[in-house]
Amino acid sequence: MSVKVESNIQVNNNTNEQKKTKKRRKRKPLNFRNEDGKMMKDFDPKILESFKPRQVKVRNSRSIKISSYNKKNKKQVKDDWGRVPQCHTNGGWIYKNNEIVKNQRGIVWEVIKNLAGNIFKTEKDLATVTLPVTLFEPRSYLHRIFDSYSFAPLFLKLAAQQKDPAEKMKLVIACMTACLHQTVAQQKPFNPILGETFQGCFTDGSEIFAEQVCHHPPISAFEIIDKDNLYHLHGRLTFKCKYKGYAIDGHSHGTTTIDFADGSKITCTFPILHLTGVVMGDRIVEYISTATYNDPINNLSCELTFNPEPQGWIKSIFSTQEQTPSDMFNGQIIQKDKKNKEKVICEVNGSWLGRIDFDDQTYWALKRKLRPVDFLQYKDVLPSDSQFRQDLIELRNGNLDKSAIQKKKLEVKQRRDATLRKKARK
Repeated sequence: MSVKVESNIQVNNNTNEQKKTKKRRKRKPLNFRNEDGKMMKDFDPKILESFKPRQVKVRNSRSIKISSYNKKNKKQVKDDWGRVPQCHTNGGWIYKNNEIVKNQRGIVWEVIKNLAGNIFKTEKDLATVTLPVTLFEPRSYLHRIFDSYSFAPLFLKLAAQQKDPAEKMKLVIACMTACLHQTVAQQKPFNPILGETFQGCFTDGSEIFAEQVCHHPPISAFEIIDKDNLYHLHGRLTFKCKYKGYAIDGHSHGTTTIDFADGSKITCTFPILHLTGVVMGDRIVEYISTATYNDPINNLSCELTFNPEPQGWIKSIFSTQEQTPSDMFNGQIIQKDKKNKEKVICEVNGSWLGRIDFDDQTYWALKRKLRPVDFLQYKDVLPSDSQFRQDLIELRNGNLDKSAIQKKKLEVKQRRDATLRKKARK
């Protein structure tokens, strides 16, 4: 289904034509001014431009039928939610580089043969499976982690200057949701080895650090320090990747904590990434399960449910109702009082491939000009930095065979070190 969107609305002088055109509800603009009326410190004008509400007109196509999830009026709203062309009709991000998909499928079949088909019978932890370097990108997982926080310098700097805790929570949720599409990639990063580090900075000057602190289970510690110390983002993640049947589930287990300069704190978790079409059919990335956000000081919380109206493939074939795209999510920001009574602050709806709305305000839209902040690696870093890994260097230079040899050397060394540590504990 193709949706053509025009951002510049042309005024029609014909009153009859105006009556036929349905008026869309205008979303309220956000007010990013302090109490004295001045714009906030270090505020990028591009952010303000991206938050301005815009009307859109949908032509020559049905809008996607999506529930508004509004408990008050229980109405359904027809809206394309600004979903980008890379979206599959039924939801999720579809890979369109067929050459890479074709090459990877041949390799995946070889891996399945080596496992004697057991991979279809039970869940298989891919961390225990040796994969060829042709499936990898020349980056370590420590590097990839910061793709999930690439909007932090924009949203979190703004959140740090909010006096309203609910507004701060909204900007954190918008930040983490906006980063989800940045995690979509067709190649796997290299697993970090124990003691490996990564060091760099965002282009705004915020510093980033990461270190592999545990081998089994694999735990990666990381932090982002704002250049003006307005916020400090940190956490420990264990990435688990399981394969069963024809799908892969990847999940960054762990909690991300954001400490703000005013003493407030918000913690959050990631949903599960679900990849289908590994060996046949369309290769689609979706997010399932939930993402949680908590502000323990102000008793605020939010749970976003991704793909809130899931349908099995059999039901989707025979159902006459229009399917809600799987990239949609919904939730509520809730605050508890001293008597533990809950109050709904606002409704949260959107698509991680479109936009996110808090009630009638849009805080982020993928089609708008707001883009993630790039980050750079330092040159003067520790010898343990991932940029010095020989397997990454060889793969970056296109030497697949040499990269495979170096990768195997590191794996053998890591297993030997693990054995020595185990003996030392006895």
